[in-house]
Amino acid sequence: MRSETLLWLFPAVFVLHEAEEILFLPPWLQRHREWLLNRFPRGSSRLLSFFDGISRTAFAGIAAEEFVLVLGVTAWASWADVCYPWLALFLAFGVHLVVHLLQGLLIRRYVPVVATSLIGLLYCGWGLRTLLQLGMFSLREYMLCAVAGCLIAGVNLWTMHALAATLRRRSRN
Repeated sequence: MRSETLLWLFPAVFVLHEAEEILFLPPWLQRHREWLLNRFPRGSSRLLSFFDGISRTAFAGIAAEEFVLVLGVTAWASWADVCYPWLALFLAFGVHLVVHLLQGLLIRRYVPVVATSLIGLLYCGWGLRTLLQLGMFSLREYMLCAVAGCLIAGVNLWTMHALAATLRRRSRN
């Protein structure tokens, strides 16, 4: 991949977004707990039960594991020119950011993750434009990487949440 800047900005933008999520989302959820439960009873109860049961340290641990994954595929793409795993995670991250913006629009309130989601989407838009200009991937490759990235990110997130729940149960015993 010719654009090292594009590659290495991904971990930086990712960690900026995750830092906002770790620092500001749990307290915001606590402050808006009753409102969320009244307005969105089904979705909020699942989300809030997760955050009730996980410490900020465990939440940060999940983000750190994801960051190591992003950093690893970025290094692999940079040094070995193996770009499909990087593209898959880059596209999944873009989808993740769009989901945050949709959440903010749905609840019609500012959610702490919106600021860095906007910044991240500017980066993702620039990155997609750059990749398209370079002509590195076909539409089929973009689509396959987007699906694969979302599946991998989803399985990874589910696994990390399950691990956090297991560790929480063990620490209580």
